[in-house]
Amino acid sequence: MSASITAELKRRNPLITAAAAKTLHRIKEHPHAPRFNGALGDRLVRADLAALDRLREGLASGRRARTGNSPAPEVIALLAAAIPRVERFRRTVPRGHDLAKDWASVATTSREDLAFSIHELIPDDADFARLIVHPTSGTTGHAVFVPHHPVAGSAYLPLFEVALASHGVRLAPGAADVGTVQVHAQSFTLTYATVHAAWGNSGYAKVNLKEADWPKPESRSRWLEAMAPLTMTGNPSAYAELLDLAPKFSPKAFFSTAFALAPALAKKLSARYRAPVIDWYSSIETGPIAYTCPRGEFHVLPHDLHVEVVDAKGLPLPAGKFGEICVSGGRNPFLPMLRYRTGDRARLETKRCPCGDPMPRLLDLEGRAAVRLRAADGSPVASVDVSRALRDFAIAQHALLQRAGGAVELDLRPLPGWSLDTGRVERAVRGVFGAKTKLRIRLVQKISGPGVKVAAFRSELR
Repeated sequence: MSASITAELKRRNPLITAAAAKTLHRIKEHPHAPRFNGALGDRLVRADLAALDRLREGLASGRRARTGNSPAPEVIALLAAAIPRVERFRRTVPRGHDLAKDWASVATTSREDLAFSIHELIPDDADFARLIVHPTSGTTGHAVFVPHHPVAGSAYLPLFEVALASHGVRLAPGAADVGTVQVHAQSFTLTYATVHAAWGNSGYAKVNLKEADWPKPESRSRWLEAMAPLTMTGNPSAYAELLDLAPKFSPKAFFSTAFALAPALAKKLSARYRAPVIDWYSSIETGPIAYTCPRGEFHVLPHDLHVEVVDAKGLPLPAGKFGEICVSGGRNPFLPMLRYRTGDRARLETKRCPCGDPMPRLLDLEGRAAVRLRAADGSPVASVDVSRALRDFAIAQHALLQRAGGAVELDLRPLPGWSLDTGRVERAVRGVFGAKTKLRIRLVQKISGPGVKVAAFRSELR
């Protein structure tokens, strides 16, 4: 197969060039390439590149020290324009309310609102002609489908650049480069190759390191070595697998996502490849929130996202006090955020970090901890595989506990007005844990637990 630009490829990647198509062909058709199971593109058009350049300009000028509880003027302006157009905001924010003067009285929103009434949070005048729907990862809870725009999807690239620069890495990827490879290590995940117009039309691939996805066991290392990606993204489980494979390549940086990165793993990965390992705090619904500087401390990353720490009543806490992370603003036109409670916890520190980044820090961040789960045959189970098995059911929330003996207890909160076939759910869950797993499924009206964020996955395994 040649590197021709087909009509379908042009539809997925409107700005693809002949050189980029050649790189894409190399990624997909290399003798050691994995068996990709999906086909995605960035959907960017020329005007989108200008919008992303404006984001770069905003990051360069707008990332500054913050004082007080009120958002920056650019965030206030974005939200003031959104409130009259969003049903939930119209109902909870009085007309004429001064956001800058009385920010703390604005009602918060949560993941539960996304699960049960996301239609109330989408602007009335949203143009869905370019709608992209992303499910949340399911790493820590039941997947929620989030509306996205191509620019919002590619905005992480300028944010990558800021984080890389803080570690002394400056890249200018071109169409001959593979800019990023994203690695996973789970039973199944969507895998694909594409190019990113916002990063010089460089190549990108999302791959699963599971051996069955590759032509030969050694293909995983051989393909990575041949692609020579400039950067890597992945979660700690995938990086642990990568260290075992030990490919001989030289990425300029590693981004760690999805759940907490153990310092020992970060140190080992950085020492092996002589590259910075940047912990990345993000979610599908909010986009990137924070990154770790060379000192290992999380800094708020975007200038157009207001980050605060609040108490149980939603009131902003003083700097240094431990509470729930709450975000507002962002750049997703289909889902503006107004005091969205992430469920994660930290202390906000506004004093300038010795690293030189003036943006506030999130200290003692308690986000996504990895949970150890096992199938009946003793093989590891990724929490995201469980969430994927449950994704197609009418479930708003779930809580799974695996007992020390391997038994699985699963509480499900159905969507209001929807019936749930527990027999089908049981078959789906046994498909992940194995037919011999002792399984109890219970339908509940409310799922509660200790703390602010109900753990979707818990394990007593040692």
